[in-house]
Amino acid sequence: MSRNTGDIAIGVAAEQLFAARGVTSHIVNPFSEIFPSPLVIGGGELVRVKGDPFYDAYRQTGGHILNAAGVWSSADDLGYLNEYAFVSARSEHEVQVLRSFVSRAEVLPCATTLLRSDDFVIPGIDADEPVVGIHMVPHSLRLLEDLIPIIDAIPHKKVFIPFTHYNGDQSFMKTLPFNMKNSVLLDKLDPLQLHSVIRQMDYVVVSSLHASIYAYSQNIPFASVHQKKAEYYFQDRDLSSHLVRNDRELRAMLARLESETFDFSEQIASDSRRVNQAFDRYAEILGTTEQRLAPTTDPLSFARQQTVLFDQAQMVIGDRDLALGYSESRRLKSRRVAIDLQQDNAILNDALTLSRSAQETLQAELNRRDQRLSARIYRRAKRELGRLASVFKRP
Repeated sequence: MSRNTGDIAIGVAAEQLFAARGVTSHIVNPFSEIFPSPLVIGGGELVRVKGDPFYDAYRQTGGHILNAAGVWSSADDLGYLNEYAFVSARSEHEVQVLRSFVSRAEVLPCATTLLRSDDFVIPGIDADEPVVGIHMVPHSLRLLEDLIPIIDAIPHKKVFIPFTHYNGDQSFMKTLPFNMKNSVLLDKLDPLQLHSVIRQMDYVVVSSLHASIYAYSQNIPFASVHQKKAEYYFQDRDLSSHLVRNDRELRAMLARLESETFDFSEQIASDSRRVNQAFDRYAEILGTTEQRLAPTTDPLSFARQQTVLFDQAQMVIGDRDLALGYSESRRLKSRRVAIDLQQDNAILNDALTLSRSAQETLQAELNRRDQRLSARIYRRAKRELGRLASVFKRP
């Protein structure tokens, strides 16, 4: 519904993992009135404060599985999770929120760690050519004042990657005044194509948790524009330095990406083992549970679906307007500062001109006084010499 690449990718990864275990599965529509049961429920920031017209649809009761969910720190009324056969969140910070309600909640890496994708041919890229992937959203522009010149200064061909399609990130990146002479702007791709694209990069600079996970899980060096959920995830892996919050941190990380060799293999292997172990348990749970159809806890009517879609569109447009407005405000402020500086310089120049004029006037007056003084001294000396001369002439 939201066209969120990360959420779709989680479902695809789960299907792949279940298929490898001989378990038939499919992705269900959260707007359905009837769901199969039990469900494997997982995705980005699904566990929130109760009362959201969309996310409440994921508060299903029964013997379900909560798989590496994203969890808000303010999430409430989660007692229903005690009925679940398995409960997990994707980071230590988020699982602590769950444990306030479900003591047996576990930390589990995202299933996209084990996502598999076929090769996708990137148009406009030559074999063995160094390429850097770029993904920017309005949030990036608010954090990074010098975003445009910093990205332009990367000394390689750049591939601009629309990833969070619901953000309108393709048109957003196209609108920003990047130097596109040695760049490729991709069309909207599906989650598996995007997975392949990121695998082909030398490194990436991205603004999405799952774009970061795509890179990390395929051992591609990355810089990720700071988000709390990304901070929680990569803090668990001692990779917090890859999260950048300002221009200085981005420049420092880019210097490292250009000069250092990164290898996440050991951590990837550990994450992969944990995901595989979890899906082994899921297969056992689903294999011993009778499949049935059950009405959703809170089915969404068509009217409410449209409200949710409209609310999402408003939030995305509002976020973009806020970022562009903030950027324009900074530009106008910089322009105002430049104008003020020009005016200050003009005033200073006028003051210096007046100062020089005053100095010249003063020097001229001093010169005139010196001349008058010299003339008086000369006349006095002349008279004195004349007097002395007359004295010497007397008999």
